[in-house]
Amino acid sequence: MSSRPARRVEVHRWWPLLFGLALALCAVMTHASVHAQEALHVIQAEVLAVEGYGFSRPPYFADEVELRGMWIPVELPHTLRPAFSLTAAPLSELGPPTVVTWYRVRVPSLSRSNAASLYIPRWKPGGQIAVYGDGRLLYQSHANLLWNGSNLPIWVPLTETAGAAVPSTLLIRMERLRATGGGISSVWINPGEAPPWRYRVRAFLQAQLPAMSSAAFLAVGIFSLFVWLKRRHETLYVLFFSVSLTSYLRTLHYYVGSERLPISDDWFGWLTVNSLFWLIASIHLFLNYLHKSRHRWLDACVLGITALTGIVTLPIYDGVPYLQTLANATVLAPIAYVLLLAMGLSAFILAFKRSYEVRSSDGMLLAGWSALGVMCGVYDWLLQNNYVDIEGAYLGSHAGIGACSLFLYIMFRRYVGAIADVENLNASLESRLKAREAELNANHERLREIQQLQILSQERQRLMQDMHDGMGSSLTTALRAVEFGRMSEAEVAQILKGCIDDLKLAIDSMEPVDSDLLLLLATLRFRLGPRLESTGIALRWKVTSVPALDWLDPKNALHILRILQEAFTNIIKHTRATEICVATETRDDQVIVSVTDNGPGFNATQELEQGGGKGLSNQMRRAQAIGAEVSWVSSEQGTSFALRLPISREKLIV
Repeated sequence: MSSRPARRVEVHRWWPLLFGLALALCAVMTHASVHAQEALHVIQAEVLAVEGYGFSRPPYFADEVELRGMWIPVELPHTLRPAFSLTAAPLSELGPPTVVTWYRVRVPSLSRSNAASLYIPRWKPGGQIAVYGDGRLLYQSHANLLWNGSNLPIWVPLTETAGAAVPSTLLIRMERLRATGGGISSVWINPGEAPPWRYRVRAFLQAQLPAMSSAAFLAVGIFSLFVWLKRRHETLYVLFFSVSLTSYLRTLHYYVGSERLPISDDWFGWLTVNSLFWLIASIHLFLNYLHKSRHRWLDACVLGITALTGIVTLPIYDGVPYLQTLANATVLAPIAYVLLLAMGLSAFILAFKRSYEVRSSDGMLLAGWSALGVMCGVYDWLLQNNYVDIEGAYLGSHAGIGACSLFLYIMFRRYVGAIADVENLNASLESRLKAREAELNANHERLREIQQLQILSQERQRLMQDMHDGMGSSLTTALRAVEFGRMSEAEVAQILKGCIDDLKLAIDSMEPVDSDLLLLLATLRFRLGPRLESTGIALRWKVTSVPALDWLDPKNALHILRILQEAFTNIIKHTRATEICVATETRDDQVIVSVTDNGPGFNATQELEQGGGKGLSNQMRRAQAIGAEVSWVSSEQGTSFALRLPISREKLIV
């Protein structure tokens, strides 16, 4: 249900554009029909051929009376076949043999306009072209002699200067090599000085469109080259760049030539002819990559013919007239293209067959279109050699546009396919990661439960051991003493009170203290305060703020409580003290808890050496268990006990 409104939105977005294109097409057709009625189509002319040697500049003024020879009536379009021969050209110091062809066109009267322009759809000289109106030079090509933009239509204003009238006679001068063909299409006399729509359409289709498409194709190819420089194992990217570059070079001759080229005619002719061989070879290698197979004999033939043609047609035989004529790329182009058509058809038909066998849709599509492009090349060859109507247009450039689109489509599919593969891989990895994460979480939960059980078991064992060694021992001693009548009721009560204090301290150690030593000491004061008061001993509390102990847990807290409890017990049992002072301080990286009494002192070292003082030994053992230190300083004025606790866990010695 949700997809239907989206489709309506898409149609709603596109229909104004389609409607605008329809209106524009109607306007162009209406404009074209109006001008088609006004333009004059001239198909009658007279021709005069003058042979000579070397290229000459067009005269500034041309008088048809001074042109000697017989004018022959012809119908336009008119073509001239090449006079190519494999024999050596006649030597001349003036240059190669040439032909100057003059066309004389009578201009019908234009009663409704005083302004007019000449439109020539096609022209094929091998040199320059010049247009004269009543003997006055109106237009002259300024590019190279051989590659002079002959694929570009010509539009010449006839009344562009002030006071100029529409000429009655037009002379068209074309100069060419005898070994190359020539010709001219029918001409149009258009009222007004604006370029006619026919000229604009033909200029766009024959020149502008190939220029834009080849430039865009080359730009994508350069991007592909940079990708290949980072990913050398991906040969497809460098092959794509090779195809785009050779396609760009091949397309140059369709739209360049209105201005003088930066290289000579011979080198540009060599580049134009051989770039088509390079293009066929690049497409052949690209197809090999698509269908993942190679025919070594075919590869050798394609690359060998391409290299041999490039070497033979090199413009480096200036000193040998026979070789200079035979190896000229412009002269050899008709013969070279026949060889090229056979090579291209063979390569692309075999590539289509192999792509079909391996079910490569991209390979079949590209090979089929390339074979179609070769057939378009057959038509272009016939057009170039004047076997078909000269007013036709070359199809190779438009076949190249389709080939560029196919290459971009193939690379786009590869790119989208690679992204889809990465997304599928990421989805698979994400699914596996989630499953693994769930498994790890379950294992972690089980381990945490086991750890909790282990902690509880260890804590239970610790409490049982502590109660057995402390309170259990005291109760057993009291029980035996009672059974044998060795203790009075007061002594038994004192032992029971001690047992109760031990039990309370064990329970207090289980309370969370959050690394707070002061809270632990406050608990001790709460438990032992009443007992001290009952014995008549005053308690002075000088506890100050101390840093938190990150290692203070229930186990270690019980050790601290036992150590301090033993200190208090020793004072109560073995001294006649009337006052006890508890204080804290921080020194270096330790917290010091001191317990000082005012009773008569004793020699702690002597007590430990003589094996007495079981309580002192227990204090030292518990202090070592938590990485702490204990010390005693005793005199006749009293005894001071000190418990030094490390602040950081790093200092804790377990």
